Amino acid sequence: MDKELIDDPVFMDLLMARQPIYDTNSHLYGYELLFRNTAGFTAEHIGLDKATSQVLVNLCTSIERQYQQLKQPLFINITREFLLSEVFFPVEPGAVVLELLETIDVDELLVEAVKEWKAKGFRFALDDYCFDPRFDPLLSLVDFIKVDLVQRPLEFILERVKTLDKSHCKLIAEKVEDKVVLYKCREAGFDLFQGYYLAMPDKVFGKSIKPAYQGVFQIVQKLQSGETDIDQLAKVVANEPRFVYQLLRVLNSPACRLRRKVDNIKEAIIFLGLDQLRKWAMLILLASADDDETELVRILLTRARACERFAELSERDDCDRYFMAGLLSGLDLLLKVEKAVALAQISLGPEVRNAVLLHEGEIGKTLDSVFDIEHSQWEPLGQLPTDDRRKIFIAHFEGGLWAHETVTALSA
Repeated sequence: MDKELIDDPVFMDLLMARQPIYDTNSHLYGYELLFRNTAGFTAEHIGLDKATSQVLVNLCTSIERQYQQLKQPLFINITREFLLSEVFFPVEPGAVVLELLETIDVDELLVEAVKEWKAKGFRFALDDYCFDPRFDPLLSLVDFIKVDLVQRPLEFILERVKTLDKSHCKLIAEKVEDKVVLYKCREAGFDLFQGYYLAMPDKVFGKSIKPAYQGVFQIVQKLQSGETDIDQLAKVVANEPRFVYQLLRVLNSPACRLRRKVDNIKEAIIFLGLDQLRKWAMLILLASADDDETELVRILLTRARACERFAELSERDDCDRYFMAGLLSGLDLLLKVEKAVALAQISLGPEVRNAVLLHEGEIGKTLDSVFDIEHSQWEPLGQLPTDDRRKIFIAHFEGGLWAHETVTALSA
């Protein structure tokens, strides 16, 4: 991504912070992701569940300045409620390490939940461990133990570390404040190191994507109905353009590792899967603020349906591609980000991508005609073959009616 685009003010949303974790050779091992926001609220202010949701949603669905840099294992705080709920983490298990907070209640229910998620491939870390016996049931299950170096005298900690069973896990020295502490922790057998002496948390900036709350709520309702038809679901998802972009961004996220090229909304749903889509929709719902731009959404829905309807009238067999191109054609206005930058972070088939970005191909020509109608540019429309001109006017008229009905229903 060009530096000029990265430094653009539209990328100044504070998405989160990250603090590096290093190995004994001072090589980067991974990052801990920390909740941060522009308003200065802490995770405790907004609630730990919502803070966790926002970190994950921002990581996987926003347009990130450091997008190409978040490839190492990511340590993310997890609450008891997330572990026990159906939401949990809809991400690739190998991409994350889930940190059990020091405030978590340890009981049989929690232990069983950790076992179940470990069986699915997830790794866990005990955060801010200070040798409290209440964490003993978890010691044989976790893959990392992060030892807090400031809550007890250092010599006491180093002695107790010798008693820990390291055969199945790595020890992380947390809150390393100076060179002497780092040296002593290396001598004591710690595997990984994190703290202000090594690196301060680095703020991650980008562009946060916030779909309309009501639109995502309807998607969740549809997914929770138990009678989900993919075609019907795709129509509901299509009504919320920001959520469509987030869905495409998830497919290309470093924490999901799906890397699928898609041409339409139905393909995106199938590749992600209904279970994952349900979890992402619930996470996004939890993290979203109500930020509706009704008129712009109506315009994009009109474009999408007009392109699709033109393809139907022309007896094309790729009508879904036309719809997707129309829906994504206003990304720059909807997200307030350069269109090329937004498209660079999602997995989209080349025909749709080129139509949206360059107006190439038959889909691109159809988009041009729709734009000409929007802007009352009659001369280029007059140069179309008579039958195509008739079809595009019918398609745009019907698209406008459909978009109006859709937006009205969503606002009800």
